[in-house]
Amino acid sequence: MAARLAVVAVFALLVLASAREARAYPWMVRHAYTGCAMCHADPTGGGVLTEYGRAQGDLLLRTKYRKVPEGEEGEPSKTAGFLWGALDTPEWLSLGGSVRSALMRNAVTGVPATNRWIHMESDLRAFAKASIFRAGASLGYLHEGGRAAQVTTRAKDNLVGRHYWIGVAFKEDLWLVRAGRMNLPFGVRNVEHTLWVRSATRTDINDGQQHGASVSYNGEKLRGELMAVVGNYQIGPDDYRERGWAGFTEYALGDRWAIGASTLGTWALRDKATGVTTHREAHGLMLRGAPFEQLVLLGEATVLVRAPAGTDTSYGFTSMLQADWEPIQGVHFLITGETLKDARERSKTSLGGWLSAWWFFLPHVDARIDAIVRNVPTPVGDIRATTLLAQLHAYL
Repeated sequence: MAARLAVVAVFALLVLASAREARAYPWMVRHAYTGCAMCHADPTGGGVLTEYGRAQGDLLLRTKYRKVPEGEEGEPSKTAGFLWGALDTPEWLSLGGSVRSALMRNAVTGVPATNRWIHMESDLRAFAKASIFRAGASLGYLHEGGRAAQVTTRAKDNLVGRHYWIGVAFKEDLWLVRAGRMNLPFGVRNVEHTLWVRSATRTDINDGQQHGASVSYNGEKLRGELMAVVGNYQIGPDDYRERGWAGFTEYALGDRWAIGASTLGTWALRDKATGVTTHREAHGLMLRGAPFEQLVLLGEATVLVRAPAGTDTSYGFTSMLQADWEPIQGVHFLITGETLKDARERSKTSLGGWLSAWWFFLPHVDARIDAIVRNVPTPVGDIRATTLLAQLHAYL
């Protein structure tokens, strides 16, 4: 217990250290944005974009089909605004939204292939600030799934609230103290929420949010957040709610490289995977960097610790390495490798690989195709799972 408290103390000191301004997004590091707070209302990334974030998204993300007239190179299009510029919002209010659908084909060893259409997301988001006060919230609809984020409790067709929080900012948003339902501050804030580094640590941004309170710091070189987790109050009964801590800190090595570390520890009277009292931890390192502007490398490696009541502590690990190549603005080709050794006795290492193509082809609109192959060892032989996923996404 003393060692675990020491880990939390070290992260608290790192997160609460000093420095100055930060910027935005995992692979936006290619444009010398090593942080997130300048472009996102959530200082650790994701959710509503600030006015500056919308401008940079228009200038740097989407494909340009004609040469920008001389003198207008740094000017965003009118479509950069909310609803493609159709609605102006007051300075104190930022609005956003996201609609995402996908076609998925799954093939697993020994099982007939299945095809499925998935409505993944249809959320509206808002962020408000007045003086030193800050508040953010989202509300959406899902035909099925997303149980951990559901606000209503029907078998299908539910409202979902992925995040909602209030906070107070200090020193021109250098510090933010907030409470509510938030993304867990852990690892690389990527959109591939089914990667093992997200699912094994339960830190995805799909429905992995938890209620709690946090303090974040966003400096020019150093940024981080430490959160006291009190559980997800959109699920029940209370025995299934995890309580503990989560945090990360990241340091910028120049304009296009950043290294960081994450820690997480929770307790639950009934673990959602096993149904028994369990303490689990995850401690890892992460790397983001661009050797040159067209290529970004994202890496994460995490040790998994599991201590079910009445049994010995077991250990595992998960890791991810992704290369993102953008030969033309808005066109991305990605290759991702991942590993997982579950924190259970005698489990073997699973391997996975992703090939992806991603095109930001219109203002606020992108399309993506993923081919995912995973090999999972089991006591009766290896199981190979192949997934083809085609997504269309529009950001309001």
